[in-house]
Amino acid sequence: MEQPMKSVVDGKRIQQWLEAQGYRVEHHEQSWVGLWGNIMLDFSVRGEHDEYLVVRGAEQGSHPNGHRELLEDVCNAWNRDYEGPAAYLQSSEEGLVFRTVFVVNCQGGMDDDQFDRLMKYAMAGSDGFLGFAQGQLSKLRMS
Repeated sequence: MEQPMKSVVDGKRIQQWLEAQGYRVEHHEQSWVGLWGNIMLDFSVRGEHDEYLVVRGAEQGSHPNGHRELLEDVCNAWNRDYEGPAAYLQSSEEGLVFRTVFVVNCQGGMDDDQFDRLMKYAMAGSDGFLGFAQGQLSKLRMS
């Protein structure tokens, strides 16, 4: 049985995949950035040899700085119970922002099906975390 052809994962391949999906993205500092619902996603290839596909997510909006411990608990619960992406908090002038990061070593290349599934998984993971976080926060507010 013939193996599918593996291709390098690079910025051009990321851009082509995003455009083929019909997503509108902008190129900014070696990344392709777009807004999906309430999530800003950033796709890039990083590492000394450009071996890592990195997908970062950030929610739009922020939470009060006084809620840091509660928000960290939400991130810790996600990171403990789910495979990815990793969740963390980032401080901004407006307050605390939920962020996600998904990193995969793609040095050996990937076939098109693998790459498609990986990109969709990374996007769905960020969305999944924000849904999880909203659910956790609404439970806590109701108690």
